[in-house]
Amino acid sequence: MDPGVIDRIGLTRYRLLKLWIRDVNGAFDEAFGRYVDERCTLLDAGCSRGDPDLPAIGRAGYSLGCDVDMAGLRANKLAQGRVCAPLDALPLRCGSIDVIVCKFVIEHVAAPLHVFREFWRVLRPGGIVAILTPNSHSVFALLSRLIPHGVKRWAKKWLFGGHEEDTFETLYRANTPRRLSRLMAEAGFRATRLDMLAGMWAFFIFNEPLARVVRAAERLQMRVPGLRRTCTHMMGVWQKPLGTEAR
Repeated sequence: MDPGVIDRIGLTRYRLLKLWIRDVNGAFDEAFGRYVDERCTLLDAGCSRGDPDLPAIGRAGYSLGCDVDMAGLRANKLAQGRVCAPLDALPLRCGSIDVIVCKFVIEHVAAPLHVFREFWRVLRPGGIVAILTPNSHSVFALLSRLIPHGVKRWAKKWLFGGHEEDTFETLYRANTPRRLSRLMAEAGFRATRLDMLAGMWAFFIFNEPLARVVRAAERLQMRVPGLRRTCTHMMGVWQKPLGTEAR
């Protein structure tokens, strides 16, 4: 996270935001990081400005960022290569990528199956795709649908010190555990893990006691089988089976 954020949101919010990053980004980074080494070619799909809070990306021998947001790509100093293209039409050779990381992007995609099939095409056999995205069964997603886009843009800047222009419309076309699993299987992938994560508490960092109460409640929610399906985020890793060829 950019240390300059402290000046924009204050030290208390910054500390809480770092805790949220440990909870969410840390879990995601660990999930795909075990597949990343210096021999790896990694695609950061929907990278925008890049994410310094996913350090495993930096361990790849070569990292490529892809997005349709040209302003975000120009500001991205983390990816070794950058390409402006939609995720359903990647200008990459079949089987040229080892790992695809897709963080908080799928919720914005109109035709996720087309994107997943394109991920399958560019991955080598045995390669993996890691996805982190909101769960549309969560309170967070339900409220998100009710909040005007302009308010979301303002809130992102006020709460997190982010860039308003990086806030995009959400569609939630693949955003339940069952639907995401089904679409990934239809694209040809084999699931290795699918986990639920807390995260809504970040929107209460304007009040530290309240944020910590909501965080504790969400962590309890993750331990109750009947409530896990309503957790805020989904995180999964899927593999392209060995012995498969490009379609």
